[in-house]
Amino acid sequence: MEQVEQLGQQVMAVVPRAAATGCVRAEDFSPRLQTRLLVLQPTPFCNIDCSYCYLPQRDDRSRMALATVRQAAGRLREDSLVGDALTVVWHAGEPLVLPPRWYAEAFAAVAQVLPGVTVTHAMQSNATLIDDAWCRFFRQHGVAVGVSVDGPAALHDAHRRTRRGGGTHAQVQRGMARLRAHGVPFHAIAVVGAATLADPDAFYDWFAAQGITELGCNFDEAEGAHAVSSLAGHEAAHAAFLARLLQRALHGPVAVRELAAAWRALRHPLPRWQWRQFSAPENTQAQPLALVTVAHDGRFGTFSPELLGQPAAGWNGFTLGNVHDTGYLAALQGAAFARQWQAVQQGLAACAARCAYFDVCGGGAPANKFYEHGHSAATETLHCRSMVQRPF
Repeated sequence: MEQVEQLGQQVMAVVPRAAATGCVRAEDFSPRLQTRLLVLQPTPFCNIDCSYCYLPQRDDRSRMALATVRQAAGRLREDSLVGDALTVVWHAGEPLVLPPRWYAEAFAAVAQVLPGVTVTHAMQSNATLIDDAWCRFFRQHGVAVGVSVDGPAALHDAHRRTRRGGGTHAQVQRGMARLRAHGVPFHAIAVVGAATLADPDAFYDWFAAQGITELGCNFDEAEGAHAVSSLAGHEAAHAAFLARLLQRALHGPVAVRELAAAWRALRHPLPRWQWRQFSAPENTQAQPLALVTVAHDGRFGTFSPELLGQPAAGWNGFTLGNVHDTGYLAALQGAAFARQWQAVQQGLAACAARCAYFDVCGGGAPANKFYEHGHSAATETLHCRSMVQRPF
């Protein structure tokens, strides 16, 4: 606990000086600022209508121009923000709404502007549109595929519905069957709600029966248009649910992401980063430009990807600039970044001073702090209790 308090004092000492200077330079960071995760939002549109979706523009069929793809990747090279490897996550609405031929051109554009960089492409999909053509594309390009499925049909169809109100479970199972038939590896992410907590064994058994070996257990977070999580008021039940999943995962075929992450962090402490006098464990959502999110129209932000484009009074959609107008490093000198950075720093200070889990999480997610408390300068959230503290 003494170390936690010392970290808090370090951050609190740095925050006022940073606010006064208003200048953030790449060379002030050790190691130097580097983008490890580029989140590209090819379209806001989603072909289904989940009850817990936080995206405000999922009816918008706009798509990212290939020129924007090139510029988003090229800005990393211009600013010397990319190293030997980069993960590009295609995310926002449903990425598979755009056809494989569009992604073939987009992948080629990224490779062209980032020669010599090992780029891994990843897509998280609702799987309703997966067919043989998509499977061939995934295999050809080595795409890391994730399927969003909430488990047994009754749990899944209660929330993940078509735009006409019907369930999507049967379509998802067809998509997963095609992936298996083509030998495309994939993981699953389930949204765990209050109804899921009642029967962890049935939940686990369903994924095991699907041949899924890696499972992430998200929950319906209070974000954007989705104002209240169903886990609120059910945290004791969630703890019992996780405890049972741990028993099953120790001897069963399905590894649960949150529990595996806790085990890895215990065995291998997180690397640390330093900014001026402050040092903290790595956390891409709390380090400037470690994670960059670019919207379909070129607007970009950093920190939590769930922030970009969200309506919030006085924050301009958490936008730092547009890749067609400015570089990422140049945006760090703007007033929009200064305000966000100060709030994130204050949140880091609060976590470092008060939370014994700081060394294994690095200060949490600014988006969850903002949506649960109304500002990113906050500390503990339902998200960190559910995704970090209880798994440990």
